[in-house]
Amino acid sequence: MKKHHYDIRGINYSQHSLEHAEHDFQNVLAGQLPIYRYLIILFTNCLLLISAWLAGMLGGIASTSFFIDEKDGIWIFLSVNLTVIIWLTETIRINFAQGMLRASWSILFSSLMSFIFNQLQIISPILFFSILAVGTAAVSLISSSLASALIIILFDQTKRYVKNIYFLQTGFFIFVSFLIAYLYGISVQDKINVNFIVIISSIGGFLSGAVFITASLLTSHFSEKYFPHFQFLRSWAIALSCWHSTSFYNLDLSNVNFRGTKLANTDLRAKKLYRTSFQDTKGLERARIDSRYLDLEIPKVQKLLTKPQDYLQDYPQDKDFSNLNLRGAFLQNVKIHCFNFTDSDLSGADMQSADLYGAIFVRTQVIGVDFTDANLTGICIEDWSVNSQTQFKNVTCDFVYRRLDENGNPSDKFPLNRNFEPREFESLYQEVENVIEIIFQEGENWQAALYSLIKLQMEDEQLELKLKGVEKRGDVWVVKVTYNEAYAKQEVEHRLNATVEEMKYQLAAKEQQIYHLEQEKYKILEIAGYQAKAIEGLSSRIPLNTSNNFFISGSNITNLAGSGQIEYAEAAAQVRSIIANSADSEQATAVLHNFLAKLQRQSVATNIETQADLMQQMILAEAQKDAILKQLLIHQEQQIIAAFGEGLLARAIQSAIAQLKS
Repeated sequence: MKKHHYDIRGINYSQHSLEHAEHDFQNVLAGQLPIYRYLIILFTNCLLLISAWLAGMLGGIASTSFFIDEKDGIWIFLSVNLTVIIWLTETIRINFAQGMLRASWSILFSSLMSFIFNQLQIISPILFFSILAVGTAAVSLISSSLASALIIILFDQTKRYVKNIYFLQTGFFIFVSFLIAYLYGISVQDKINVNFIVIISSIGGFLSGAVFITASLLTSHFSEKYFPHFQFLRSWAIALSCWHSTSFYNLDLSNVNFRGTKLANTDLRAKKLYRTSFQDTKGLERARIDSRYLDLEIPKVQKLLTKPQDYLQDYPQDKDFSNLNLRGAFLQNVKIHCFNFTDSDLSGADMQSADLYGAIFVRTQVIGVDFTDANLTGICIEDWSVNSQTQFKNVTCDFVYRRLDENGNPSDKFPLNRNFEPREFESLYQEVENVIEIIFQEGENWQAALYSLIKLQMEDEQLELKLKGVEKRGDVWVVKVTYNEAYAKQEVEHRLNATVEEMKYQLAAKEQQIYHLEQEKYKILEIAGYQAKAIEGLSSRIPLNTSNNFFISGSNITNLAGSGQIEYAEAAAQVRSIIANSADSEQATAVLHNFLAKLQRQSVATNIETQADLMQQMILAEAQKDAILKQLLIHQEQQIIAAFGEGLLARAIQSAIAQLKS
């Protein structure tokens, strides 16, 4: 037998004494002191005696009533037996209230039948004996069920001796019922002088005892699927079993280690269980617990927190943990593939080194969750909630799914045709605390934030301003900027917002100037290899560099074949958007793919070579007339190039930036 480090049975902990214990209760023996357990066992036997005595009397009276009064006994016999059977059946099947209601209807029915057959004089005996029988049966059932529940709570059901206790309990119950009915039969036989009345009474007592012991075992074996209306018996039994036991009532048990501890018959109604380790504990299902911090009263949650592998063996198909409160749950090193945590609260949970392959985190609160070294490959992250305290350090993740389809299956795999590079998932989804969000309404020029970022970078390098990303949330654009944590957030935010407002004004003035320039009509030029010089001579609005694939007519860009064109202003806006979103490779790639698809649809650039050429010329053209954009390209070169990986497009962008540096 495994020995415990020390015995804490019967200790009533305070917050101060808990802190003195240094939060380590690993492999400890907790629970109830032996003397109080013996007293409860004595109380259990008293309950059994009461229940057996009542069952024996009920069986004896019900079985002999026919012989006690030859004239009226048949009605009493039928009424009592029918009422008790109906009450017992409906009580177990539905609840006590419905059982009493159905028993009342049975009594009224019996009374009506006696009236119809001119037996009005026995209505009062029928009412009396039926009500007495139901009351006796109710007390007997509750007593025996509570006794059975106490046996379940006090002892480990997996032990062989517990099964022997059940066997002895059953035999004792039935024997006492039989004995009481036998004695009742003897007392009746002396009055009515019927020779076999003792046998009839004894059989009735035996059957009554057998029925009630069976019913008590049914109602005390608590299950999620059967007889939930008898849970109050479990509550009573647990409360009694925690009398003078180890108590952590209303304490903060955050980060307490109960690994390997015996917690049966312990009061664990704590006010906080943040990352409390219950792994490999024994008897948690027999401890006094509540769900005010997390859903600890749910059996499958207990199994997940204590022995997740046993849970998978016992319930391999039930992986639905949706709509549960699991905040602060300690789930280190668990292997729970494809579990569904939709709409659950996992805030603050410890999932270090957990294998969560294929788990569903749709609308899941994972704020403050520690996923360090976890396997997150194949998880679905639709609308999950993360924050800067959510840790993704050293996670393993090849790909994720970004939504569920209408059939509830993961879809929209990302990345589509490759796996994440090492630490790429972490860089994409790890939120940082020192971040400022600048919000722009639809129609406002959110690129003002990018120009403001470059301006402040050049004015004060110690701010360490960096573009975190640009995203669209509904009808607004959100630009995220990180800064040096040594500076107060309010100060940096004020400076950045002031610069943004200044840039908005300057950009608005510039756009107005461009608008007037674009109203002018340009003469169509024939391009023969020196397009940039011709364009530069015609208009300072569009200084497009030399290209062998495109020429500009007015405010349009047309390919040399004349088969397709696109407005210059639209193309320039798309290129600027791609550059602005380079901090978010997912967003930048999406904008780039849309732009290239449009070039192909409009037959402007139908292959990767011409598309790369156009990108390079547009970047050069826009940067030559916009000093701030030029600085952004030069300062963020590595980030921009990294956003597009390897390929012709990346090389074209790199070539354009190299020309700007020269």
